[in-house]
Amino acid sequence: MPSKGQNFLIDLAFIKKVISYVDFSKRPIIEVGGGKGALTTLLRPDLTIEIDSSLANYLKDYNLVIADALAPPFFRGQVVSSLPYYITYNFMREMIKNSSISRLVLVLQKDFIDKILNRAVYISFTLHYHFKIQSKDIIPPRAFSPRPRVYSQIVIFERVRSYNQYVDDVLQCVSSYKNKKLNSVAKLCGINVTSDRRVRDFKPWQVIELLNFLGIEYV
Repeated sequence: MPSKGQNFLIDLAFIKKVISYVDFSKRPIIEVGGGKGALTTLLRPDLTIEIDSSLANYLKDYNLVIADALAPPFFRGQVVSSLPYYITYNFMREMIKNSSISRLVLVLQKDFIDKILNRAVYISFTLHYHFKIQSKDIIPPRAFSPRPRVYSQIVIFERVRSYNQYVDDVLQCVSSYKNKKLNSVAKLCGINVTSDRRVRDFKPWQVIELLNFLGIEYV
């Protein structure tokens, strides 16, 4: 059974694919969720984070820190991870806030990637504001042990902007009213807008256009 709800990536071809997207000039390289070390042994990260101490023997040669990915004990670098699906949203929120995390190479649930690329929701807008997002190889369930019920996908997040609390708060507020016109949403979110477009009219990658409609033109 997986540790802490994790499905371990075990297919060597896909492990090598993940590593091929890592920029080894951007250090430190931090692996989050080292598991049994299938990715770790080839990646050779500068720091390995794992919450389950029973897996320590697999990772002890790779600067292991027993810690929770949702309270990360690192403050800068490039993150590489095949994340447990259930922590994806909260983990990405933590990474958004840490402006010194310059790059992430992640294996995520494909449904989550489809969501952030296509759906007009808060997490999609804020990720596109702070990162350039590149979706890569789709990974079938057979590449994991135990097999999940869903497909996964490799995705790269390249930091393009430092964390902006005000923009993040605005995006969170307006996304809560995606079916309302912007001039109505503005009153609820404490901004002054006259446009009658709706948040749902914008694709996530149009986040700058959305912010400009909201009168936030300095971004």
